[in-house]
Amino acid sequence: MPDIPFLGIISGDRKHSFAEVANRVARMAGGFEKLGVAQGDSVCILMRNDIAFIEAAYAAMRLGAYGVPINWHFKPEEINYVLKDSGTSVLVGHADMLHALRGAVPPGVTVLSVPTPPEILANYRIDPDHLATPDFATDLESWLERQPPYDGPMLPQPSNMIYTSGTTGNPKGVRRNAPTPEQSAAMDAVRGMIYGMRPAIRALLPGPLYHSAPNSFGLRAGRLGGALVLMPRFDPEEFFATGSGAENRHHLHGADHVYPIDETA
Repeated sequence: MPDIPFLGIISGDRKHSFAEVANRVARMAGGFEKLGVAQGDSVCILMRNDIAFIEAAYAAMRLGAYGVPINWHFKPEEINYVLKDSGTSVLVGHADMLHALRGAVPPGVTVLSVPTPPEILANYRIDPDHLATPDFATDLESWLERQPPYDGPMLPQPSNMIYTSGTTGNPKGVRRNAPTPEQSAAMDAVRGMIYGMRPAIRALLPGPLYHSAPNSFGLRAGRLGGALVLMPRFDPEEFFATGSGAENRHHLHGADHVYPIDETA
């Protein structure tokens, strides 16, 4: 019998099938709506590469809102600026990153804490005292269990709003209107020609999701019905082993496309 590859989003040893992702996105969108997120609003995301990052971005887009990835290298005061400037009412972040933000989160912003996953812990130096949900935040998983699925209308879905590098003052949020169906079709055609993106693509993402190009690539690849493998950080041996499919525990069998590495990340 042929080895059938897993279809869904993979990070480390964790896997979410597309059905699981769809269920979690629907409930996350329902929860965001209860928190007041509406079309044109923003949901800030402070995470390293993680399945929950993709899900939070999809949930915001489902409401016609903007997912706003925050560069996790930012200092608390820089994060405070993005939270204020974007006008967000929700911040979704890895638990260990949130501990430094006591006093930096504006009043009225709901903070949802995502458990820092094993593959992240294995690749970064993280204070073990910062793994618990901060007392000013709510655990995402327990919160998600209580949320009804979003059952509102389908809304035009904008791309994530990325903040620029800020080399001339504070970063600027690049906010684009949701594409029309014709524009979406044209962009899909370009992605297909340049990046080889097509239905059932198997893709490997080593670049950070807070960067504009990896973010766009990852969100699109995660919707094409194949397999999207997220790397917690770039490692050359792991990169080639996963991309080639050699002894690949993810059953990727050779990625159809590997996103180019951003050497500045």
